Amino acid sequence: MADNLLKLDLSRFTRSDVSKIHGLQGKLRLMHRWFRCERIDPENPGNQGEIDTFAIYSGDRGPKQYVCYHINRLADGAYELRRPPSETPIARGRALDSVIAALPDDFFYTPR
Repeated sequence: MADNLLKLDLSRFTRSDVSKIHGLQGKLRLMHRWFRCERIDPENPGNQGEIDTFAIYSGDRGPKQYVCYHINRLADGAYELRRPPSETPIARGRALDSVIAALPDDFFYTPR
């Protein structure tokens, strides 16, 4: 019976996940901040990772440096938010919305 079962690949971002991440751009535009995202696919040559990752960047046009966070899609279908370069985990959840809601304030506002 187990010979005809397929293992579900939950480690990839879905189309709706990608649109939610790109939706952050509209929110940051209203706050006069720039936004950039970059998908780090585990199948790309040169990527040593085993999980699908989005690197999201935010900043303003002032002298302050930008901030960067990684949103990972794990093998069990969960999402995780991490801060590079130390890669300390900030949040983990079953839904992407809960991980996006856990983005720290420095992603949306420049600390003064």
